[in-house]
Amino acid sequence: MSDNEQVFEQPEVAEPVTEPETVTEPEPEPVKTKTKKPRKPLSDERKAQLREQLKKGRETSLKNRQSKAKTKKTFKKAVTVEQQEAEEAALVDAEAKIAAAAARKDQRDTAKHAREEAAEAKKLAVQLRTELDELKAERSASKARKAKVKAAAESAAESAKNAAAAEAAKAPIVAPEKKVLSGRDLSRLMRGL
Repeated sequence: MSDNEQVFEQPEVAEPVTEPETVTEPEPEPVKTKTKKPRKPLSDERKAQLREQLKKGRETSLKNRQSKAKTKKTFKKAVTVEQQEAEEAALVDAEAKIAAAAARKDQRDTAKHAREEAAEAKKLAVQLRTELDELKAERSASKARKAKVKAAAESAAESAKNAAAAEAAKAPIVAPEKKVLSGRDLSRLMRGL
């Protein structure tokens, strides 16, 4: 205690009697559920791509399961070394056949895509040909218009030329009269004065 507290007397404060309070547990907050955002609709191309991937994955897993089952069977069946060797040779042959079948399938898929690309290229070529024909038709029409305008201009020039010739033919050209020069004027002209 400090000195100040000892000098002054402080009355004792009686503590009020309180009843023990019952502790109430806070109400649990309601669990907020996250609302799922709606998915964007998939395009047809994306759906087809996903279906192809799913199909390929299923085929691969089936092939793996079958090969594991075959290896388990072969190990169970094989009693002698000769039987094991025969089973392994058959397994190698089967794997070679599976690989050949997969290669043929890939080749068919490649040919299918090549045919589709060829069809698209042919369609594009037809479209370009029609555009080229339209441009050629426009060019020939433009040339015909220019030739018509040129012919009209030439005929107008020809008619103007004919009119000028007719005008010239009507009025005879009179030569200007020459002044008779005296000796002095002639000598000045010769000197350049």
